[in-house]
Amino acid sequence: MLTEIDKLLAVRAIGLPPDLFTDIAPKVVAGWRARAAVESPSHLRTHPLPLRVTLLAALLHEREREITDTLVELLISTVHRIGARAEKKVTELLVNAFKKVSGKENILFKLAEASIGEPEGTVREVIYPAVSGGEQTLRELVHEFKTCGPVYRRTVQTTLKASYTNHYRRGLIKLLDVLEFRSSNHTHRPVIEALALVARYAAAGNTTYYPLGETVPAHKAMGGDWAEVVHRTDKRGRRRVVRMVYEVVAFQALRDQLKCKEIWVVGADKWRNPDEDLPQDFAERREENYRELRKPLDAAVFVDELREQMTTELSLLNDRMPKLSWLDIAERKSGAIRLTPAEAQPEPRNLRRIKNEVQRRWGVVPLIDMLKEAVLRTGCLDAVTSVSGGGSLSAEVLAERLLLVIYAYGTNTGIKAVASAGHGHTEDELRYVRRRYLSAEAARAIAVNIANATFAARSTDLWGQGSTAVASDSTHVRAYDQNLFTEWHSRYGGRGVLIYWHVEKKSLAIHSQLINCTASEVAAMVEGAMQHGTTMDVEANYTAGPAAPAGCRAGRGRRPDSASRGC
Repeated sequence: MLTEIDKLLAVRAIGLPPDLFTDIAPKVVAGWRARAAVESPSHLRTHPLPLRVTLLAALLHEREREITDTLVELLISTVHRIGARAEKKVTELLVNAFKKVSGKENILFKLAEASIGEPEGTVREVIYPAVSGGEQTLRELVHEFKTCGPVYRRTVQTTLKASYTNHYRRGLIKLLDVLEFRSSNHTHRPVIEALALVARYAAAGNTTYYPLGETVPAHKAMGGDWAEVVHRTDKRGRRRVVRMVYEVVAFQALRDQLKCKEIWVVGADKWRNPDEDLPQDFAERREENYRELRKPLDAAVFVDELREQMTTELSLLNDRMPKLSWLDIAERKSGAIRLTPAEAQPEPRNLRRIKNEVQRRWGVVPLIDMLKEAVLRTGCLDAVTSVSGGGSLSAEVLAERLLLVIYAYGTNTGIKAVASAGHGHTEDELRYVRRRYLSAEAARAIAVNIANATFAARSTDLWGQGSTAVASDSTHVRAYDQNLFTEWHSRYGGRGVLIYWHVEKKSLAIHSQLINCTASEVAAMVEGAMQHGTTMDVEANYTAGPAAPAGCRAGRGRRPDSASRGC
């Protein structure tokens, strides 16, 4: 966090005006930035001064927004980590205390019966003998209540405060100096004021409370379980606000509001003002915009149409489900819904002959040859252009080097290992092509061209009519802890990122995208189905697990082999 803060301060020290590229399309600025990023300093110095300054300004402008986004994400993850580690630590300390005492109702009856039978007797003579286990059982019962009740929550809050004070506070307080938080909703103004108060008293030393004359903004996060911890009665009986606890609560409130963009950050891209997500003239051109979106101007009409569509689809689902022989719905511990596995289809008569003929004619084909044939037959590399806008490499040399770079990344062999294979291209030459030509946009264009060529080459007699459905799911790819993109995934139990795939007929991926471990897979599923960019007409999407939304069109189109039966 401190390293990224130093980067942001170094970029801001250049003094670029905040509205420098306001009237420039974002794609144009991104192109300038990409060009400056791949060129070496010696190449940049050869450009005319206006071009050189423009490229460098675009690079700094985009990097400032990226670093700001990174710092906001670090703030969100750090505040979450403080709470999670505090609860884990307290749980480990009190794990032995969570011994469940069985038969509490029976114990209460025996205690009441013994008390009524000998009301004049002592506790040790009457109460203890009435309970199995005697005094020890009653002590365990009391201890269980204390650890499971409010005492446990207060212990977690105390541990959280100590963890924040001793380790995390330095970085979080410094973030308040470099990030400017704002909100367009007056309801969340107290959180902004609370952050200003925290920053103002950040260097107050060992002061326990805020001064009596100071106005301490109250917000929703101060209530509930935190109310008793934030406020404390001092030696003179006055109700005071504990400074360190208030800081913890303020950062937790900030995290919650940042995630729903009720609070935004000045100079950020992903965490920018949500009002900037729409065109500035959207209200003035409302009729035209809604006509382009094919949506009614009246919100009630839109809601009625959506409600009618959902009612129709849910009624259809309700009528069809009891008739499905492969679906069983009943109460069980393993889950209410159970799908019978699809029966294995008999192997076609001529499939074995085709396999034998392929083996006889081509044998074992190296992967690089398969990649080369795909390039020659589809012309997918024609869509690759240099991010700097030019290039002196011939088409043949560029194609060879791109093939080697794609092979190095696709097989995880690495450019250095591939460069040592003796094909005449050095490691520096391959890295040069990687920096200038193989961008994320170029890789997506290559994949789209290969998919379209595959659809066009499929014989209807062999493959049947084109599919209109895809299966989608995510794959967890592990990454190093210090990678800024990596996050802990609770379901897969490790750090990394998620790659979300849309696959047609179990073999051809029409879209892939990088998402965070905490991102909604529903949004990724919808985005891939709508913006895959291929010629395939996707009418249905099948997915399994928690990513399936209520609105996916199960049952329409044909089910891909790799998908579950519907959503």
